[in-house]
Amino acid sequence: MTRILLSLAAAALFATAAQAQPAPGREAPNPDADHDGKVTLAEFKASTAQRQARMFARMDTNKDGKITQAEADAAAKMAEAAGRKGGGGKLMRLDADKDGAVTQAELGAMSERRFAKADTNKDGWLSKGELLMMQQRRGGAGAE
Repeated sequence: MTRILLSLAAAALFATAAQAQPAPGREAPNPDADHDGKVTLAEFKASTAQRQARMFARMDTNKDGKITQAEADAAAKMAEAAGRKGGGGKLMRLDADKDGAVTQAELGAMSERRFAKADTNKDGWLSKGELLMMQQRRGGAGAE
């Protein structure tokens, strides 16, 4: 009986780890830049900055340095048409100064909030377990 339970637990662990892997061809960057087993806020922000910059550039269709609700909605519709999850409405929650647009700085602040939420034990760094939990909540989309 114990052997069966251990086998089931191992199978569940491997299945969970497999679900948290990024899609083929979309390898998530390793946020632990110094490979010390701890991901600091600076490492986390650095690992997400490039992807956020690409996303911002893609969504800022008029290239004015801001993403408006209309641009966010258009990006969400394009994502949904391509079979991906669109989050245009959620993006506008990042508009900290409530001017009707999201800037690169406001988007970057999201990393700090995500880091704080993922740091469940509040020790100032993310362990592999905390990173895995974050990835699972996001549906396996990497460390960002």
